[in-house]
Amino acid sequence: MHFPKITLEKLKELEYQKYGDSPTIKSYTKWKLFEENSPLKLPTEAKAGEVKIKAHVFLSGSEASFNLPAGVELTEGTLGLSSPEESRILGFHFYTLKKAYKLKIVEDLKEPLVIISHLSEKAFISHHVSIEAENVKAPIVIYDLSEKGTKSLVVELKARNADIEILTVGKHTSLSHYLLRASLGERAKVRAFTLIKGGVMSHHREDYSLEGKESQLILRGIPIGVGSAIDYLTNVLQYGEKSKSETKVHGFSYQNGWAVHRGVAKVFESAKNSVSEVISQITIMDEGSLGVSVPMLEVDTGEIEAAAHSSAVRQFDEDALFYLRSRGFGSEEALNLFIHGIGEALSDHLERLRGKARGNIAELIEGLL
Repeated sequence: MHFPKITLEKLKELEYQKYGDSPTIKSYTKWKLFEENSPLKLPTEAKAGEVKIKAHVFLSGSEASFNLPAGVELTEGTLGLSSPEESRILGFHFYTLKKAYKLKIVEDLKEPLVIISHLSEKAFISHHVSIEAENVKAPIVIYDLSEKGTKSLVVELKARNADIEILTVGKHTSLSHYLLRASLGERAKVRAFTLIKGGVMSHHREDYSLEGKESQLILRGIPIGVGSAIDYLTNVLQYGEKSKSETKVHGFSYQNGWAVHRGVAKVFESAKNSVSEVISQITIMDEGSLGVSVPMLEVDTGEIEAAAHSSAVRQFDEDALFYLRSRGFGSEEALNLFIHGIGEALSDHLERLRGKARGNIAELIEGLL
């Protein structure tokens, strides 16, 4: 089995979220929907569906297939960075989990390692992938896709003296839970870019622990709620001396959508001469949509190189809307044009990875919007 399990009795005692889990007491995830669509009420087996993207690791429903490149080794198990007793949703994750897969990157990768997690049936399915990387450079692309039911994906990462680039593209129409938990050792550098469109309810969380000296994190996130809901959480803990983290999130809500970002950065006493930054903003595209931005920064050492945080919730630029309407666009057409313009900008930003990701990222981004 190679991963922790939880009993039904213990599972029933767990809460979805403790007050200390986030910068606000209020939870923006609609946990009631997860309770109504939990593994206690839905099947925990599902057939694989079809995805028009080639992958090295393909997890769909209860099935898994692998076509790993040279330099990547496969075993079973986890890295132990997550536990079923942390929360009720993680309890559900481990209660349902059939197998956990561990990847070890032992050589530099010229092409991205592509991982797909997918569900297309009404069931509760858990996928769990762990990645180890030391003394290597490697790009990783994660597609997080759910069409029906409830899907939970946990990705664990341990990096040391490594340069890792992670692109996460999420597209949901149902319920989804995602946890990326990373441990950065000495001189580890992670550049993470996340673009995710919420489904009926999407809980997307990324935790980074900068434990080694001169470890670095550059995080960019774009949560999008278009007639859907996403609660996007980023947590960065800095322990290592001269560590550096930079989190910038810009979310969008549209057509009665929800886009929430809650971001924490904490610099501990041991992280002397470090840099930490959290910038969070949400653009509300129309009336009836919700946007929430809650960044939080805590510094325990007086020997800090730089620390800053900022928050903004903005309405769509009415001047831009007026300009488009004055040129013959209706209000709905103008807003749609603006939203799709975001997709084009993202495509340009991802130009370097687009040709390597075994799929057309531009088309997938267009599908998100």
